[in-house]
This record gives sequence, C-alpha cells and structure tokens, in this order.
Amino acid sequence: MEITKLVLEFVRALVWPLTVLTLSLFFRGEIKKVLARLRKAVLPGGVSVDLQEEVQDVKELSETVQSTPPPSGRKTTPSIPLTEVNARMFKLGLAPMLSGLDVAYFRSKAETDPVLALAGLRIDLETMMRNVAVGFKLQFALTEPISRLLARLREAGSITPDQKHLAQKILSVCNQAMHGRFVSRGEAEEVVKAAEVLFQQYLAWLSWGFDDNWKPSPS
Repeated sequence: MEITKLVLEFVRALVWPLTVLTLSLFFRGEIKKVLARLRKAVLPGGVSVDLQEEVQDVKELSETVQSTPPPSGRKTTPSIPLTEVNARMFKLGLAPMLSGLDVAYFRSKAETDPVLALAGLRIDLETMMRNVAVGFKLQFALTEPISRLLARLREAGSITPDQKHLAQKILSVCNQAMHGRFVSRGEAEEVVKAAEVLFQQYLAWLSWGFDDNWKPSPS
C-alpha cells in the first residue's frame, strides 16, 4: 500500500509538467506568434511599434551623432575628469547627474535590473537637457514636458536635429520599459551604449562656453 501511494503521488506530481510540455509542443506555432506580439506595444491611434526596431533606430542615430562634426570652435574632447563633473555643474548652477556622466553606472544596473537602468538613464537625460537649456539661457518651467523642451532647444540651435532625435528615441524606449514593456538586459545595454555619445558631448560642452576660468583640480 505504501509503495502504491508513493507511485500515485509521483504520477500526480508529473501530470502538470507533462501537460504543459505536451501543450507547448502541440501549440508551439501559436505560442511563437503570441510571444512575437508581446514584443510590440500599441500606441494611441493603433500604431504598433516593435521595441527591437526602436533599439536598432537608437543605435543608428547614435552612430550618426557620433560621426557628425561639431560646430566650428567647439571642443570635442572632454577635459573634465568624471570625478569632478557634479562639482563643475554645481559651480555653473546646474543640476547634478545621478551617474556623474559615467555610463558604467547604468551598465552595472542593467546586469541585474534593465528597467531600473533605463529609469535612471531617463532621469539623467532629462537633467542633462534642462542643464543645456540653463547654459544657453533658455527659459523653461520645471513642469514643461521634455519633448517640448527638446524641440525648443533644437529651434534655438542649442542641440542638433540628430541629437534631438536620439534623445527622443532613448526617452521613448525608457518610458516604454518603465510602463511595463519587456526589455532584455541586452536591449538595455544597447540603449545605454547609444546614450554614451550624448554623455560625452555634454561632458565636452561643460568645458567650453563658460568664462569662469575653470581648470581641473590637481591630481
């Protein structure tokens, strides 16, 4: 009796896994279609956007921004040590950055929590653009949508069209991840990598256009 009971318990334990496996094999085609649909988000108006495509767009825009020559007379090579970035921004009356402009901060976050990494990236990117607006003496309200601020920065010539589009695309992916869209570690890392060009250009921007005779602290 005891052996029979053990056998029955063993069979019961196997029923559900075997059922799942059988259904998975039988409906594998339909399951693939469902998973493919989960990669898409439906936006207002019924427009469907694939996240993988958006990440690819971000990568391509990043490469374009990287290869575009800067305006004449502007520095391209950052000269401010990352350890002094936030101190530099405080001195200029700008808001400090969560990462101190070190994208390695977001890469490490993406290893364990891709959504948290993109949430932090969004905060830093918005802070960056508001700082640029302050630096170019562009008046704005703290409640102004970042999309509108990006448009006004472009209109004022403070950022290039490609910089604007790249920032918009990155913010779009970050927003989707924060609102429940699945984002893989690899996708988050790709977005962080693409954002690095904006971080580097912002870092270079901090070293020009301000007549305060700033110099890095002695090492």
